[in-house]
Amino acid sequence: MYKRDTKAIIEICEQKQSVVPVALFVLTTIQAGLSTCKNQIKDCNLEGSNSRFLWGKKGDGLEFVKKHDAFLFGKVQHIKETLGVDSVEACTKAIELFLPVPNLGMVKSAFVAQCLGFNVACIDSHNLKRLGMNESQVKLGKVKPDTRRKKIEGYVAMTQEQGSEYWWNTWCDYVAGNQANRSLDNGDIVSRYHVECVDLVNV
Repeated sequence: MYKRDTKAIIEICEQKQSVVPVALFVLTTIQAGLSTCKNQIKDCNLEGSNSRFLWGKKGDGLEFVKKHDAFLFGKVQHIKETLGVDSVEACTKAIELFLPVPNLGMVKSAFVAQCLGFNVACIDSHNLKRLGMNESQVKLGKVKPDTRRKKIEGYVAMTQEQGSEYWWNTWCDYVAGNQANRSLDNGDIVSRYHVECVDLVNV
């Protein structure tokens, strides 16, 4: 699932020369059931950052990515060309690239990076529950740059113990058919849904 669908997502972004499709998709996943994301994206295509679904700072997040899209897309390509996608350094730089986007934070910045092929994962509320961890363990808070970098590197190293593919595939299987995703009743459908959402985004 992971290899097939992240490859498809990367191809969509490369075709559009944009990270907006992934960034908007990730913003719509925040505190919302995955199965709601397509309808959210359709509304965002019409209403932009004024969409009723982009509450809080989500609208600011979309505006930020649109404004800096060429830079963000170029930096992603540069990181891949110079450092690859597997090292802790490469994944840390990818997360740091998306941290300034309003409303993302470390975990969702990692999800953007994961969708773009980096060997890191989104340790969201579902995965925290599976790991027996609490949310404070994956929040950066207000810390000095060096401390922030070390915390991100530690987070990346933790996810790499089992790897991005493991986390993607097991998460898709774990949430399939749950109360928020009854229409997505198996892991393969959940995984493909990620691609369908990204492809739906207008740039």
